[in-house]
Amino acid sequence: MGERLVYLKISDGNADLYSADVFGQWEERLTSSPGYDQSPKWNATLNKLIYYSNDSLGNFNVLSMDLRTGTTDTLPFSDLDNYQLSPDGRFIFYTVSEGETTHIWRANIDGSNPEQLTHHEGYNGRFSISPNVEKMAFISDRTGTNQLFILDLKSMELEQISFFPLMAKYSSWSPDGKQLALCLAGDAEELQWDIWLYTTANGALERITNTVYSEQEIAWSISGRKIAFHGTTASDGDQIYTIDLVDGSFVKITSGNFYHGEPTWVPSPK
Repeated sequence: MGERLVYLKISDGNADLYSADVFGQWEERLTSSPGYDQSPKWNATLNKLIYYSNDSLGNFNVLSMDLRTGTTDTLPFSDLDNYQLSPDGRFIFYTVSEGETTHIWRANIDGSNPEQLTHHEGYNGRFSISPNVEKMAFISDRTGTNQLFILDLKSMELEQISFFPLMAKYSSWSPDGKQLALCLAGDAEELQWDIWLYTTANGALERITNTVYSEQEIAWSISGRKIAFHGTTASDGDQIYTIDLVDGSFVKITSGNFYHGEPTWVPSPK
């Protein structure tokens, strides 16, 4: 099955979603609302693109788009913070903040049975859900710095994956759920983020990039072969790139003097 990339692009002061092929060609504009459209994520169960949308008055909604027709629907409970639909479409994961503490919660798609998943004070967020919805990776500052943890959603056992002096920021699961890609950086004033891979079977943590980019907002491809990321350099600004995990090659997807970020992968139209 072929695949394409969807990403945020800011031009003329407005953020919309665009799509391009794996060579950065045939860019297509997907949204054109008067407000910001952002945070796209593909949901294979619904066969739709889920994203956040703000109109010109600041009204916020979580929308689903059928990429074949371009039609959109508003998802329920859009007022929840950091709303994320589980890969199987059964649950809503979201955050609740009080003061300086943020916790991650889960509820059924109809809003019933809300459950608090994190309990340590401080920040808990930037979560990603495994494809089988059995594990949740998230960032927490409970040890004094932002580190990545994995919570088993059945046993509620917690495992810390990254450790000081490294710091963690983003994560993305492989399609088979056997590996987790994460962004780590040294504890310095100007953080240079690189992509690492964590293997769940043996706990191995391997660094796979060491570039001039600061690699963030990572997304594992549907095929499992590539990882897309938002790369930032002083000379070229904010662009979308991919790295091939088999041969290590990089492809620059976007170009121009625009801000690009938040890549996700979607199936190519048949």
